[in-house]
Amino acid sequence: MVLDFLMSRKLSRFKSFFETLFGREKKYEPTEQVGEYTIEEILGEGRFGFCYRVSRNGSLFVLKQLKKRMLKKSGTKVRYEEDILKSLLHKGIPRFIERIELDDFYGYVLEYKEGKTFEHIIYLDQHKFTRKEIFNIGIQLLDILKYLHSAGIIHRDIRVPNTLYDGHNVNLIDFGLARLINNEKYMKDMDFAFLGDFLLHLYYSSFEYTGRKKLPWYEELALMDKELMFLKRLMGVGERYSNIHQVEDDFYNAFEDITI
Repeated sequence: MVLDFLMSRKLSRFKSFFETLFGREKKYEPTEQVGEYTIEEILGEGRFGFCYRVSRNGSLFVLKQLKKRMLKKSGTKVRYEEDILKSLLHKGIPRFIERIELDDFYGYVLEYKEGKTFEHIIYLDQHKFTRKEIFNIGIQLLDILKYLHSAGIIHRDIRVPNTLYDGHNVNLIDFGLARLINNEKYMKDMDFAFLGDFLLHLYYSSFEYTGRKKLPWYEELALMDKELMFLKRLMGVGERYSNIHQVEDDFYNAFEDITI
């Protein structure tokens, strides 16, 4: 107990020093104002900041607040998302609205997109996706990726918490790890493994566990041959895809039995 107390005191002093050095992070609560925007709901907190649903003149937006200590520690890296989003215009990506820079606040406003994250839909709503739903969702994600890659951008974080769905439309959010493609450190095929992992989450939503020994996904899931080949190449189990057009062609082949 003494050791726990001393550790607690030490952590408390460190926290106080850290906050003195970088400034205490203010987390805004519903009804508070940031400039012209009213906080309606706290959507979440990540390593780099807070995310809020806000309103202005009857319209909804998303407000992203960057933490001061991350701004000081990471410098321009935390602003990559802002710079990239400013250059994009696609229905499946939130539009950049404006930057807000105040004495005690730095962040930016994005278009508000309806829907829940796929993480929420799969794990909380426990929705079981059909092959037709997976096909319709995949079409939209591929369209977004084609747009991004043609603009020389990779997302690098296509995951179930970073994709929204309202039952019809898919939106890709959180561009904090997005970078310009340079074919050295940042290459197009980085997005393909993320896409494969995302699709596997959809497949597994309807998988029935039998209690048997866990097998690799490519042995466990009941997949058609073309689906299996497609997912293996995405995940790097087979020959990797070199561009998004190859991915798109094989995706349509894998779901050729599905009518749009």
